[in-house]
Parts: sequence; structure tokens; C-alpha cells
Amino acid sequence: MWRLQNTIGINFHRLFHMERNQDRWAYSSFLRKCTRRRTRRCLSSSTKSSWLSSIAGGGGENPDKIDAKRLYRYLGLETFKKDEIQQKFQLIENTVEDEKATQGITLAHLETFLSKRIDVIEDEHVRISQYDDEETSAMKALFSKSEAKRCWNLLNKNGTDGNVLRENEFVKVVEETARSLDRKRALPLTLSMLLVGSSVGVVTPAMPFVVQNIGLTAGEYGLVVSAFALAKMTGNIPSAVLVERHGRKPYLVYTMAMIAVGVGGIGLASSFEQLYLCRLFTGLGVAGYSTAATMTVTDISTPLNRASTFAPIMSAFAAGTAMGPAIGGLSCDYIGINPTFYAVGVSYIGVAAINHLLLKETIPTHMSFPWHGKSVPTTPDPTIRESFQSALGQWVPLLSQKPIRNVCIMNGFYWIALAGSQMTLLPLILTNSDGLAMTATNVGQVYMGMSVVQVLGNPVLANLVDRIGKVPGIVGGCTLISSAMAVLPLCTETYQLAAIFGIWATGSSLLSTAPLAFISDLVDDANRAQAIALLRTSGDVGFLIGASSVGALASLTSLDLAMQSSSGLLLTATGWFAVRNMLNSKLDDQKSRPS
Repeated sequence: MWRLQNTIGINFHRLFHMERNQDRWAYSSFLRKCTRRRTRRCLSSSTKSSWLSSIAGGGGENPDKIDAKRLYRYLGLETFKKDEIQQKFQLIENTVEDEKATQGITLAHLETFLSKRIDVIEDEHVRISQYDDEETSAMKALFSKSEAKRCWNLLNKNGTDGNVLRENEFVKVVEETARSLDRKRALPLTLSMLLVGSSVGVVTPAMPFVVQNIGLTAGEYGLVVSAFALAKMTGNIPSAVLVERHGRKPYLVYTMAMIAVGVGGIGLASSFEQLYLCRLFTGLGVAGYSTAATMTVTDISTPLNRASTFAPIMSAFAAGTAMGPAIGGLSCDYIGINPTFYAVGVSYIGVAAINHLLLKETIPTHMSFPWHGKSVPTTPDPTIRESFQSALGQWVPLLSQKPIRNVCIMNGFYWIALAGSQMTLLPLILTNSDGLAMTATNVGQVYMGMSVVQVLGNPVLANLVDRIGKVPGIVGGCTLISSAMAVLPLCTETYQLAAIFGIWATGSSLLSTAPLAFISDLVDDANRAQAIALLRTSGDVGFLIGASSVGALASLTSLDLAMQSSSGLLLTATGWFAVRNMLNSKLDDQKSRPS
């Protein structure tokens, strides 16, 4: 008996060192008490059960309730649709043959379900025979009981052990929990995006004057803009592989150094080639950062709150880009163009330091249990070459799915239009000496106004997208932007420009969350990184084509005609996307109906 107790104590002690180092004294005292008694009763004591509860749920604020993410993994939820949650309830209900026909689940149902479910989870990553002995069986029984109690405390609002949880109550609690935002983990990333957005916004009003100083044509400026997309497109697959391999945090920190070099170097650029090279560096850094940030959001969200989770983070970025242009315009007018780029480059180093201090790793890991000790035996990690081959191999089956293929094509056309209009033509239209002839401060105010609309609109519109669907959000956003593009060349008054830019920014708010949330909902955790990389690559291809081709078109014709051409292209693509999704939805409905 002492050997059984001592073996379990050693295994718990290993996990204790990993998870709760601050409770060293309390747990050591517990082990001494177990050793003195040398009795099996200590194994099932409330003291050990309470200690287990404090370590097993992934660090939730309330140790008596299980962490929501851990609950979802126990239940095996993927789509979070109502019928899936109902199926999980029925599965739990059927684990115990209830002669009294309670028409619901009790704590006993959960204990039985978890004891079986833990074996299934273990079997996915570990050979069960490795941990199939008397000590482990005793440990599993205690652990299953403890975890069931914590799950029950989260699911059962009445708070008593003896009552029955009905199906409608179970579904309601799971849906409410899945819709609530993980603000604790989202807040540091939100702050990071605010700082990054500010740095981006500062250089926005300066770029047109860099073009004038170097003497670039509209076509050459389009190529400079497209260099960013080329680098991003090249970096998407490596970034997705590396972020999955090493985690999110390293690439939220170290990519800032690459971006700092690219942006700071613009201040030193004196030719087209040098400016092009700086944009390449910036694009590679942004590819890594955006991939890590997006995967962090998907890690801490569910299909029921994904757009709403993206919203505050994108709002923070928009708030930064709202403040940045005003600061950048004043900086350019008072300290000069080049010093502004130097200052922004240094600011990215500061953001890297803040990210290192505040951000936590969120990459999902295999579920571990106390009897595994320090690590879970798994298959060896693939090599970098194997990871790249696997990543590319995932793209073919992903593109074979009609919804994914459609949204990637739509995203490509959206970025063709956006890169050609907002990122290439709009700064030139605003600063054109024969037209509006705005100063750097005026340009900063325009972009600041658009960002303010996005800051205010993102939370509301993201909640709307979560409720009405991602496809209507994409169609609505593209329609608003294409309408604003078409009308912009006809505006001559300030109030007209304000209205058009407000419509444009509203469309951008819808599209800041809807496509990412849409494609994230369509795939599982294993394929999500590559699905998002595929979506981003389609956008970068569009960015590359749009910036260079629309810039060349403007050089051959006029800025106004090039802007309206971008509008027509986006509106046509939007109509195609809407019709395709409507037809696919009808076909799916017909297939699901019984013949």
C-alpha cells in the first residue's frame, strides 16, 4: 500500500513542479502526511482532490470550475452548433443505464463519461498500455471524479450535486460560455495591436511625400506597394509552419525587429531599388506577425465568438491607425520626413519589448494528465522540410472545398481593388497638386477619420456578423467599399468626402473580421493555420496584382478612371461570390433532406 501511495505521490509531485510551483510548501506538507499515514484513505481525501482541482483545469480563475477550453476538449466540440451540443448531451446521458429514467444527466453521468473520454484522449497521443497498471487506475479514478465535479460546477447553475441537468439547460450553458469573450488573454494582444497600429498610422501620411522626394511615377509607386505583398505572399507558408512549430509568442516579438529595419530604412532610401528592398523587409515581418496574431485569436475563441474576439483587437489596430496619422502628419511637417521614419523604426523595438513582457503563449497542446509525469510521449516532431511538404499538401484538399475556394477567390479580388485604390491611388489623389493638394497633416486627418469609424463600428458589426453570418458580412462590406470607390472621383466638397470615407470605413470594418472568422469556422485545429495562410496568400496575390496593375493603369489613363475600374472589378466579384454561396447553400439543403 505504501508503494502505491508513494508512486502516486511522486507523479503528482512532478506535475506539481510544472504547474503550481508557488504551492510547494502546501503540497510538501500533504506528501508528508500521506507518508506518515501510509493508508489508501489519503489517496481519496478531500485534500488531494482539492489540490487536483487547483491544477488540472488550465489555470482558470475559479479552481472549483473547469476552464472552458478544457471542457470543450472533453466534450469534443468542433462546430458548436446546437445539434452538435445536443448530441454530446445525449452521449453523456447514455453512458449510464438509468433505471429511474431521470431524463437528464447527473454528476454520476459526467464521472462515467469522463473516465471513458480520458482513455480516448490518451489513446490519440499515447499508448494506453504505457499507463495501464494499478497505480494509474487508482489515479485515473480520482482524477475523473475531480474533473467531473469541476465540469458539473460550470454546467450546473443550481450548484447542487444531486439535481438533474436537462438538455435545454446544458445547451444554454455551453452556448453562453462559448459566446463569452476571453478578455483576460485578449487584452495584452489588443494593447500590442494598438501600438502596432499607431506605428503604421504615423508613416501613412509620409509615404506620398517620400514618392515625391525620390521622383517616382504612379506605376513605380504601385510596384513599391506591391513589394510588400510579394514579401508577405512569400512569407505566409513559412510563417504558418513556424508558428505551429515554435508557438505564437516568439513571432509576436521577434518579427518586430524585421519590421523596424524595413520602416526605419525608408528614411534612408534615396532610390526606387532601396525603397523596394525596405518594403520587402517590412512585408516579411508583417507576414510572421499577422500569422501569429491571427492564430492567437483563433486559439482563444470559438466559432460562436470568433468575429467578436477579432473585433476589439482590430478596433485597437484601427484606433492606433487613427491616432498615428495625426501624429505622423505633425511630425512630417515639423521634424521632417526622414526623422519620422527613424522614430517609427525605434518604436517597433519598443513594441517587441512590450510583447515579450505581456503576451502569453496560447498554442493548443496535447492534454496531459498527472500520471504522465513531466511529458506526454508522442510521435517525434516532423523536420522543417516535412512540415513544409505537409503544409503545401494541405492546400489541395482545402481548395477542394467549395466554401474555402470561393472565399479565397473573393479575398483575392477584394485585395486587388483595395491595394489599387486605397493603398496606391488614394494617397496620390489626396496629395495631387492639380486636385485636392492636401498636406501631410490633412492626409493624416483623412485616415484618422476612417480609422475612428472602424474603431466605433468594429465591435457592433462583428457582433452582427456572428449573428447573421459571415457571408452576408463579406457581401455587405464589399458592396459598401465598391460604392464608395465609384463615387469618390465625383466628390468636390469636404462633406461629400467625409460621407464617402465613412461608408468606405464601415465596409472595411465588416471585412476586418468576416473572412477570417468564416474560414476559421470551416476547418479544424490541425488545418486552421494553413487555411488562414491560404486566405492571406490569396489576398497577397491580389495585393501584388492590384498595386502594380492599377498603378500602371493610372499612369496610362488617369487616377479617377483607375479608381472607378477598381470599383467595377470589386462589385462584379461580390456579385459572383453572393450567387455562388446562395447556390451552394441550396444544394447543401437538398442533399440534407431525406429522399
